[in-house]
Amino acid sequence: MSAIAVDEIDNINIVVLVGEVTSPPVSRELPSGAVVSTFDIATVTSSGRVSVPVSLEGETEIAVVGAEVCVVGLVRRRFFRSGASVASRTEVVAQSVIPVRRRAQVRKAVGAATENLLAFLDV
Repeated sequence: MSAIAVDEIDNINIVVLVGEVTSPPVSRELPSGAVVSTFDIATVTSSGRVSVPVSLEGETEIAVVGAEVCVVGLVRRRFFRSGASVASRTEVVAQSVIPVRRRAQVRKAVGAATENLLAFLDV
């Protein structure tokens, strides 16, 4: 996760998810030429399983169905045309997707997100 100059922002948007990949990544090329991959992750809460859509710039080999991963990123709602109407989708935009078994990498990514949050809150 890139460093954020917390004195330049009024709000903060940080997401950390740990869960199981439940759909294979689908990659598509945007009009800009950039490639975006999308997949779903299931997390378990006290009220049951929650499916969370995730998008990631570029292609991914890490997000295979059944893999336990940690995603660090932000929440975004995007709007797009669907036929004659406008639709929207709320998703997590991943800055990093790391297999849970790579504990040092997970610790580093979550630590950076936590540092940004604590700096923002001035704690």
